[in-house]
Amino acid sequence: MSASSSAITTAATPKTATKPPVTLLRPRWAVAAIICLITGIVGGFIVGRQAGFQQGAFQRRELPNGSVLCKPGPWGDLSYTSFNIAAPDAMLPALDFESGGTRWFFKGFTPSAFAALLQTTSLSQDQQRALLAPAVCHTQADGLLLTPTADQVFSLPDDARAQIYQTIAQIPEDASEMHYIRSDTLDDRFSTDSGVSAETVALFKHLSYLRGNYYIFSGLPALLSRLAIPADKLHFLKALSLERTMMLRLRVTPQSDVPALAEYWAKSAWNTDVQTILQSLTTIPNGSWISILMVLPPLPTQQLYDYPAPNDSTAAGTTVHRDGAWSALNFFNNAPDPSFGNAQSVMQELRNNYFPSTGDPRYGDLVIFSSPSGTLVNAAVYIADDICFAKNGTTVLDPWMLKTTQELLERYNCQLPPGQTLSVSYFRSKNL
Repeated sequence: MSASSSAITTAATPKTATKPPVTLLRPRWAVAAIICLITGIVGGFIVGRQAGFQQGAFQRRELPNGSVLCKPGPWGDLSYTSFNIAAPDAMLPALDFESGGTRWFFKGFTPSAFAALLQTTSLSQDQQRALLAPAVCHTQADGLLLTPTADQVFSLPDDARAQIYQTIAQIPEDASEMHYIRSDTLDDRFSTDSGVSAETVALFKHLSYLRGNYYIFSGLPALLSRLAIPADKLHFLKALSLERTMMLRLRVTPQSDVPALAEYWAKSAWNTDVQTILQSLTTIPNGSWISILMVLPPLPTQQLYDYPAPNDSTAAGTTVHRDGAWSALNFFNNAPDPSFGNAQSVMQELRNNYFPSTGDPRYGDLVIFSSPSGTLVNAAVYIADDICFAKNGTTVLDPWMLKTTQELLERYNCQLPPGQTLSVSYFRSKNL
């Protein structure tokens, strides 16, 4: 998600303690199983707070069982366990990805501007002419659409690939063409159990360039076209969809301060429901660890750890762009508003119904990630101790998940030119 009229001027750099997660691949219908009791254990007005989201970064404590105990706070006693999720096979339309071909949109570019970009790389004259040919380079009202062949995608030299990827990473229309893969997740993604061959991994790395801790990958249709066996295509898509997230739990005991917990967790129309749940749990003699899903509103409860269906649309047939901003603004809504997939609607909602938070962030606050120019890059919902409810993209490969602010910041920084860093700010609903 990107909007052209936001100005947020905050930044910070927290750290978080994580442990290599246990791989868990779960279909959509199994998400409900997590909702169980675990017992025994911007316009000019947009100016957010500049500090504070490091508050718990250095005070988490790893437990012997691999879980991490969060910093005590108004959220109560929390712990989390890291694990992996990946899209179910039935939701991975390999043929759709491949048949669409590679489509790179260069917003605001003219043919001469694109030619000038190519001249800064080591592409040969023949390669440049081929990319500028009318069959590949299509002039549109607001820019250029490039539809390179698979051979052209694979033949890009490293410097040209990095230059092209860095350019389109900043363009919202190209979001579905870009994939950002943490280097420390490759062992999980491409394990011997994944079904992904060493040759396929080599193709992936060839179509990627390494920036910091991330492989920035594009040209998925080109890679899939090189895989002759349908099962190999499916295995690669599943590996690409893998995300490391966390299972967050809240401890409630007979000694818990229920009014204080309710003050933090009971929001919007579900205020009474959450208070009732918390009060009931205090009757368990030894206390309980409950999934955080038990205190979240219905929509994120349904979405968390899930992947969107391949053909998300409204009743009118209009595609719904269910990205991070859409997910954040609909977090407390009983019925999601599809217009929040539109950048202009997002900015209008922020101006009308939110205000910059000047204190410590709390549950339900919007976490806004913006470029140095003030462009909204993405948004998330603050849960507790710098853990957020987030969604990184709009495709079937992008799940709803829990991530730390630092993890999201590092990921979204890949969408900026090298040397630039996103700002982080917080906004609170006027209606909570």
